[in-house]
Amino acid sequence: MRSKRLLFVTLPVIWTNTALAQPVPGDVFKDHHWLPEMVHHEAGRFLRIGGRLDYKINEGHFPADRHIDGYIPLHTYVSLKDAIRAELLVEKIGSHEDTKNLRVSFNGHPFHLVPEAEGIPAPEADYMHHTNPIVAIPLDQLTEGTSNTFKFEVDPEQRWDWPQNLVYATTLRIYYNRDDDKSLRPRISSLKDGDTLADTTPLAIDQAGGNIRHIDYIAYSDDVNWEGDGLYQRWHYFYFRGRIIHHIGRSADYPYEVIWDTSWMPDQDSGIKVVALITDNQGVTTMTEAIEDLRLDRNYSVELCKPYNQPKNWVTREDEFSANFDLNTSPDTITAARLLWTSWSPCYANGIYLNGQLVSEETGPCYEYMAHNVSLYDFDIFKVGQNTITTGKEPLHDGNMVHGMEVQWPGVMVLVRSEK
Repeated sequence: MRSKRLLFVTLPVIWTNTALAQPVPGDVFKDHHWLPEMVHHEAGRFLRIGGRLDYKINEGHFPADRHIDGYIPLHTYVSLKDAIRAELLVEKIGSHEDTKNLRVSFNGHPFHLVPEAEGIPAPEADYMHHTNPIVAIPLDQLTEGTSNTFKFEVDPEQRWDWPQNLVYATTLRIYYNRDDDKSLRPRISSLKDGDTLADTTPLAIDQAGGNIRHIDYIAYSDDVNWEGDGLYQRWHYFYFRGRIIHHIGRSADYPYEVIWDTSWMPDQDSGIKVVALITDNQGVTTMTEAIEDLRLDRNYSVELCKPYNQPKNWVTREDEFSANFDLNTSPDTITAARLLWTSWSPCYANGIYLNGQLVSEETGPCYEYMAHNVSLYDFDIFKVGQNTITTGKEPLHDGNMVHGMEVQWPGVMVLVRSEK
């Protein structure tokens, strides 16, 4: 503990401008993924940062090149030629409430505070969350080649003396100069600005070649917040263990077509956008220009019911917790409905209730992330106006308290499809 405090003194924390974080159409970048394999006693699962199981405490059990003084080798080759900026995406789970100020240092330089999510109330540390925060890293703190290392810390103070964040992976993203002539950039060829989307729409690009590894398609819309930051109107995608998920889809084979299913996309107040992320065989990704002002025209309606009154520290071992959502759709017109939420350690779930009625007994893995998408069939449970979602309290197991399911921010979302 003493050496950790001394290091904190010699490497001050600095705030980093994150206004340029995340790629935008036209950007060119390369991702360098790191996963927590063989760096601590929970190899291949996640990295524990802080408290009695901090990854740095266990470094004596592994070869010296795994991490020296808490610095973890990235190992992949980082090219800085023509680089214009860099950022680190962190796959962060809040884990223990009141864990504050996650920060990262590269190559012995000052620590950078990892920003909190814009859509989670302050203090973010009081709410269960799993997010992909991004922090800008100055290029002069990185080195060309395979020698880059990074280190995580959190504040040692926590209300019950066990601060802890979990990290599933990190992505160091290096941005490069791009071609400013938009006419030379690849584009999505199957749509044009202002088009109307069918329930299923094929997506493809306007070029082919032997230097494409895969293409990912992502949309900007008002939709389910799988990203955990509470922002519903955004580019929708998420990174888990270094792989993009919760997006439209990926194709790794010519002609790189993906079928875009919008049948559960909520009704939109503004236009939808879509882009392609084209990754070549060298791992360099180009983000195409966006196809904009796309519209939905269908004979049904989909309402996204966004939860509110989210409780702090929503872990089912602690208590029975409730949150609310508003429904504007008459239950008589509902034809399908879904509950959607993300959790951690759902093996300890003890039922989800809608307005007092049990609607889900879904469980899942222990001490792991899960995205839930549960269909409902009894629509009479719904009511116009305020509705209540409740999780049951996890009972003792053989007289002992267990972890409980964490319900991650923004809580349990509800999609309702109805006749027009």
